[in-house]
Amino acid sequence: MKPADLAQPRRCRRLGKALLCLLLVVTILTVSPPGLWAGKSSHSGAYQSFRGARAIDGDTFFYRGKRYRIQQYNAPELNEPGGRQAKKVLQQKIASGDYAWKPVARDKYGRTIVREKKDDP
Repeated sequence: MKPADLAQPRRCRRLGKALLCLLLVVTILTVSPPGLWAGKSSHSGAYQSFRGARAIDGDTFFYRGKRYRIQQYNAPELNEPGGRQAKKVLQQKIASGDYAWKPVARDKYGRTIVREKKDDP
Protein backbone atom coordinates (compact mmCIF):
# COMPACT_ATOMS: atom_id res chain seq x y z
CA MET A 1 0.00 0.00 0.00
CA LYS A 2 1.09 3.52 -0.70
CA PRO A 3 1.24 6.12 2.12
CA ALA A 4 -1.43 8.13 0.29
CA ASP A 5 -3.79 5.13 0.51
CA LEU A 6 -3.33 5.00 4.31
CA ALA A 7 -4.16 8.70 4.71
CA GLN A 8 -7.55 8.33 2.98
CA PRO A 9 -9.26 6.30 5.79
CA ARG A 10 -7.88 8.73 8.40
CA ARG A 11 -9.41 11.67 6.54
CA CYS A 12 -12.72 9.85 6.37
CA ARG A 13 -12.65 9.15 10.10
CA ARG A 14 -11.84 12.80 10.86
CA LEU A 15 -14.60 13.97 8.57
CA GLY A 16 -17.02 11.52 10.17
CA LYS A 17 -16.11 12.75 13.66
CA ALA A 18 -16.48 16.38 12.59
CA LEU A 19 -19.91 15.70 11.09
CA LEU A 20 -20.96 13.84 14.22
CA CYS A 21 -19.87 16.78 16.40
CA LEU A 22 -21.72 19.21 14.15
CA LEU A 23 -24.86 17.10 14.34
CA LEU A 24 -24.58 16.98 18.13
CA VAL A 25 -24.21 20.78 18.38
CA VAL A 26 -27.18 21.38 16.08
CA THR A 27 -29.30 18.94 18.10
CA ILE A 28 -28.38 20.61 21.40
CA LEU A 29 -29.17 24.07 20.05
CA THR A 30 -32.47 22.89 18.61
CA VAL A 31 -33.66 21.16 21.78
CA SER A 32 -32.41 23.80 24.28
CA PRO A 33 -34.83 26.32 25.79
CA PRO A 34 -34.96 29.68 23.97
CA GLY A 35 -32.43 32.22 25.20
CA LEU A 36 -30.19 29.67 26.90
CA TRP A 37 -27.29 30.22 24.50
CA ALA A 38 -27.96 33.89 23.75
CA GLY A 39 -26.48 35.19 27.00
CA LYS A 40 -29.89 36.20 28.23
CA SER A 41 -31.07 35.86 31.77
CA SER A 42 -32.62 32.55 32.75
CA HIS A 43 -35.74 34.39 33.88
CA SER A 44 -38.93 34.24 31.87
CA GLY A 45 -38.70 37.88 30.85
CA ALA A 46 -41.84 38.81 32.79
CA TYR A 47 -41.93 41.25 35.67
CA GLN A 48 -41.37 39.51 38.99
CA SER A 49 -40.89 40.28 42.65
CA PHE A 50 -37.47 39.73 44.19
CA ARG A 51 -38.61 39.43 47.80
CA GLY A 52 -35.76 38.17 49.94
CA ALA A 53 -33.16 40.00 47.84
CA ARG A 54 -30.47 42.04 49.58
CA ALA A 55 -29.71 45.61 48.50
CA ILE A 56 -26.01 46.11 47.79
CA ASP A 57 -26.37 49.84 47.26
CA GLY A 58 -29.09 52.16 45.96
CA ASP A 59 -29.34 50.67 42.48
CA THR A 60 -28.01 47.11 42.77
CA PHE A 61 -29.31 44.06 44.63
CA PHE A 62 -28.30 40.44 45.18
CA TYR A 63 -30.77 37.59 44.74
CA ARG A 64 -30.17 33.82 44.57
CA GLY A 65 -26.49 34.13 43.75
CA LYS A 66 -26.85 36.84 41.09
CA ARG A 67 -26.42 40.59 41.04
CA TYR A 68 -29.09 42.80 39.48
CA ARG A 69 -28.81 46.48 38.58
CA ILE A 70 -31.88 48.64 38.06
CA GLN A 71 -32.02 50.25 34.63
CA GLN A 72 -31.72 54.05 34.46
CA TYR A 73 -30.94 54.42 38.19
CA ASN A 74 -27.90 56.33 39.29
CA ALA A 75 -27.96 56.19 43.07
CA PRO A 76 -25.02 57.52 45.09
CA GLU A 77 -22.36 55.01 46.11
CA LEU A 78 -22.36 53.90 49.75
CA ASN A 79 -19.40 56.14 50.60
CA GLU A 80 -21.06 59.21 49.03
CA PRO A 81 -23.63 61.48 50.74
CA GLY A 82 -27.05 59.82 50.57
CA GLY A 83 -25.61 56.41 49.66
CA ARG A 84 -26.74 54.60 52.79
CA GLN A 85 -30.20 56.16 52.55
CA ALA A 86 -30.48 55.05 48.88
CA LYS A 87 -29.59 51.48 49.90
CA LYS A 88 -32.22 51.58 52.66
CA VAL A 89 -34.89 52.83 50.23
CA LEU A 90 -34.08 50.05 47.74
CA GLN A 91 -34.24 47.43 50.52
CA GLN A 92 -37.67 48.77 51.52
CA LYS A 93 -38.89 48.58 47.91
CA ILE A 94 -37.76 44.96 47.66
CA ALA A 95 -39.35 43.99 50.98
CA SER A 96 -42.65 45.77 50.24
CA GLY A 97 -43.57 43.53 47.33
CA ASP A 98 -45.03 46.61 45.60
CA TYR A 99 -42.30 46.65 42.97
CA ALA A 100 -41.44 44.16 40.27
CA TRP A 101 -38.47 43.94 37.94
CA LYS A 102 -38.01 42.51 34.49
CA PRO A 103 -34.61 41.33 33.15
CA VAL A 104 -33.73 43.21 29.97
CA ALA A 105 -29.95 42.88 29.45
CA ARG A 106 -26.59 42.07 30.97
CA ASP A 107 -23.88 44.67 31.61
CA LYS A 108 -20.11 44.45 31.20
CA TYR A 109 -19.75 43.47 34.87
CA GLY A 110 -22.03 40.42 34.48
CA ARG A 111 -24.98 41.95 36.31
CA THR A 112 -28.47 41.44 34.98
CA ILE A 113 -30.05 44.79 34.12
CA VAL A 114 -33.69 44.97 35.21
CA ARG A 115 -36.51 47.40 34.42
CA GLU A 116 -38.57 48.49 37.41
CA LYS A 117 -42.35 48.69 37.66
CA LYS A 118 -44.49 49.64 40.64
CA ASP A 119 -47.45 47.30 40.99
CA ASP A 120 -50.87 48.89 41.20
CA PRO A 121 -52.56 48.43 44.61
